[in-house]
Amino acid sequence: MQPVLEIRKLGERSYTYAVRATGPTGAPVPEACYVDGGLPSFAECLRDAAEALTYFPRVYVCFQGRYVGEQLVSRLESHPEAVVRDLLVRYLEGGLSPLPVTPQRTDAAQVSAVS
Repeated sequence: MQPVLEIRKLGERSYTYAVRATGPTGAPVPEACYVDGGLPSFAECLRDAAEALTYFPRVYVCFQGRYVGEQLVSRLESHPEAVVRDLLVRYLEGGLSPLPVTPQRTDAAQVSAVS
């Protein structure tokens, strides 16, 4: 599983972020498993989220509801200002293709019942 980091601007100097799992194609968007609000900058959201995501090497990033790319979690912490610049360029260009989704799991019971 690769997590999704969703960042939203709430006001002039207020940002919030949520972390959730990806879901299978066509399934409802999973609930956020972590939410933090009221951070003063986009870069602070990235830095703070990196601490929450230490067990994951990469994360999908959405800004204002638009998928803007995949990032190394270590880069969120070490170079948040550079990541912000990259992500904002992608956001202003219209974002990327839809967020990748987790392929549906095939349970052994389903396989044996069908075969």
